Amino acid sequence: MGKYEAAFSRLGEEALAKLEGPGGFLAITETHLVFVDDAGVKRMELARIRRVGKGEAGTLLVQGEGDSLVLPLKAFPLEELKAFLEGLKPHVARARKATSAPAPAPKAPLTQETPPPPPPPEPPKAPVWEEELPPKRDSVELAPEPESPPQAPTPKAQGGRNPLALPLKVLSLLTLAYTVAFVALNPGVDPWVLAGVLLGGLGLALTEWSSSTSSR
Repeated sequence: MGKYEAAFSRLGEEALAKLEGPGGFLAITETHLVFVDDAGVKRMELARIRRVGKGEAGTLLVQGEGDSLVLPLKAFPLEELKAFLEGLKPHVARARKATSAPAPAPKAPLTQETPPPPPPPEPPKAPVWEEELPPKRDSVELAPEPESPPQAPTPKAQGGRNPLALPLKVLSLLTLAYTVAFVALNPGVDPWVLAGVLLGGLGLALTEWSSSTSSR
């Protein structure tokens, strides 16, 4: 008899089924599931057990109505623990049936007719049991891939400035001044010659000024 079973025997309760491991002791009594470990004695009423499933951090969770019993998986051999919990089902069904059975009706006086007994209540549904006992593995969340920064829009190429703009403007003004001076200083020349010089000088000056304002 191990130390955990010895601690249970001091409770003075009879075990209908029991399992002892290196880290604890489990027993099924007439009305309770009892767990004994180094922390003490914990128990849960059989009729209140609704589910047995995986807990967190390598534990098994026996869930009841409003409370639960946490069993560490390392406290027992895994296969023996699984078989023990499978054998827990009929004890839970028996305890739930016993608690839900109606009390016997009192006998009616002889002078009254005995009413028919009420129909028996529907048996409660069997609890849900999970078969996989090993603890769930911690999921690893992958870091999201960094998003590439949006590319800056390429500025449109602007037309370059004409490097000959200033010299052409100066040349245009000189041509205009020369044309006007020639006409003013030679009033006796043939009018057709003066008209030709004036038109040619003005056309050349306008051409040079237009070339200075155009882009490269």
